[in-house]
Amino acid sequence: AEVGLARIALSRGDTAGARARLERALAADPRNVEGHVAYGTLLWNARELPAAEKAFQAAVNLVPLHALALCRLGAVKLEREDADGAVQRLVSASNEDPKLAEARRWLGRALLAKNETSGAITQLRKAVELERGNRENHLHLGVALERSGALPEAVEAYRAAAAIDPKYVEAWERIGSLYAANGRCEDAMPAYERGIAAAPRLARLKLALGDCKAKLGKNDEAVRIFKDVMKSDPSAVQALYRLARALHESEGARIALPVYERAAREDPKNPMPHYYLGYLYKERNQKQRAVQEFRRYLELRPDAEEKKDIENEIEDLGGARGKR
Repeated sequence: AEVGLARIALSRGDTAGARARLERALAADPRNVEGHVAYGTLLWNARELPAAEKAFQAAVNLVPLHALALCRLGAVKLEREDADGAVQRLVSASNEDPKLAEARRWLGRALLAKNETSGAITQLRKAVELERGNRENHLHLGVALERSGALPEAVEAYRAAAAIDPKYVEAWERIGSLYAANGRCEDAMPAYERGIAAAPRLARLKLALGDCKAKLGKNDEAVRIFKDVMKSDPSAVQALYRLARALHESEGARIALPVYERAAREDPKNPMPHYYLGYLYKERNQKQRAVQEFRRYLELRPDAEEKKDIENEIEDLGGARGKR
């Protein structure tokens, strides 16, 4: 009864009430397998992975061939970076219940984590076949197909996930990222725009869209996007360097200079503002500041392809090569 009431509480969004009831149920009957599975699932959703693993393991200890308990134990092991342990449990779960789509999906993900891409695709195709209306099945099939180099099929899988849930941000983001990574920004932008419509406050989608605009030479549009990111999320300092570059291209170095300077201050791990500041200060005959910026660039990117060129710039500006 407590387990049943816990399920009702969860359906109403009362996680705390459900947790209390499951804990009472397991205290009264420690051999209640369904109670352990429900409790493990609640803990898993709360991202309490060690406790969730313990609960699922308790269920498996009581009923070693409980397919759902094995499946979720494997899933938690995968999320705890134990891919070998995950595959072992997920294979058992799939063998015990061949129609359990959840087990196939997680087995595909676990095999992909072990770089067994072909096997992952097989399992994820089976998950889609068993449960076509589950967006996660299509999305993870797309991930495996993309890993294998089957890019058109990957896009098709991502689009299937987005068709099931048009507000599924990750599907739109993956479509955009796949196209952008292959130099197809014109195709990437509509996907990013759909993702932004679903999650207007997600800065990384706007940054990716702005990057595409800049790559296509639409720097005025990129400037507007990056400024919007900074306005809506002042902590998104990664927008500053992008804004500086877009301003540099659209309005010139004088307008971009203070933004590069701000990027160097507020995004201190990014070497690129220092690279451009070095050249901008050099153009203004501010030799000492140029040398400082070039040195900072090499500190942050010691393996830069331009290392010799930058060292020559430092030497030409009167700085000692390699000096800190």
